[in-house]
Order: sequence, then structure tokens, then C-alpha cells
Amino acid sequence: GTHGGQLALPGGKMEDGETPQQTAIRELHEELGFDADDPQHGIIVVGSLDPAYIPASNFLIHVVVAVAPSTPQLHPDPTEVAGVVGAELGIFDPRLPVHAVDGEQNGVQLRYGAFVVPGELRVWGLTARLLCELAGRVAEESAR
Repeated sequence: GTHGGQLALPGGKMEDGETPQQTAIRELHEELGFDADDPQHGIIVVGSLDPAYIPASNFLIHVVVAVAPSTPQLHPDPTEVAGVVGAELGIFDPRLPVHAVDGEQNGVQLRYGAFVVPGELRVWGLTARLLCELAGRVAEESAR
């Protein structure tokens, strides 16, 4: 895919006539085999984050936030997903320090901030930004 080899959230292009919520649920099913209509493991859409425009790819990202009443059974599609990583949302608290990581992309040396999740995997870029925004909002709501 567009972001192959990176840790990312489920997502994809909206099809004609779809809302962002319908797209999110469809992509969740296509990528992870999660049946949102299953009454035992259904999800509850609780809101969304602010849309994020990505100039480099000219994408406008709509993030739909949902919760599941129990830990879902996931069946990742190997043509879409290399694996699934679980992590506590709290590690993305925007008040916590990030790890400085040296890397390379397209032959260019980079240093970027990243969160390290179980398995010593790095979450950075847009995925980290979105998870930080969500963690910050959850922390604000919890403090009320």
C-alpha cells in the first residue's frame, strides 16, 4: 500500500456515496476481518478526530473513533496487513517524551520522534500524531 512497512491504523479511500464512518467500518472489515455488525463484538462509534490534510500525498484523512465492548477476534488479511500490534493508548500521551530515532527514507537520513510499542516497534508520523490527539482527548475527558 501507500504506507507499506509502517505501523498504521486501518484505513483507505472512500468509495462513491460513502461517509467517513462507512469507509472506516468497511476498511476495518477488509483489513482485519472485524465484523462490526456482529452483536457479540460490534463496535460503537463514539466520535471522530479533526480531519488531517497531508500535503505530501494530497490526502485528507478522516479519523473515526469507535470502541468495542470486548476484545475482538481479528483475522488480518495478509494481502493488506503484515500483522496486528496492540498497545495501551496511554503510551501515546502527548505530555510524555518521545524517542529520537535515526532512520532513512528514500535515501535521506532522518531523525524523528517516535513512540515505541511492544515488540520494539516504532509508531511515528501521522499515526503517532493521530494517536496522540486521541490520547490527549481521552485524558481531558477523564480529568473532567
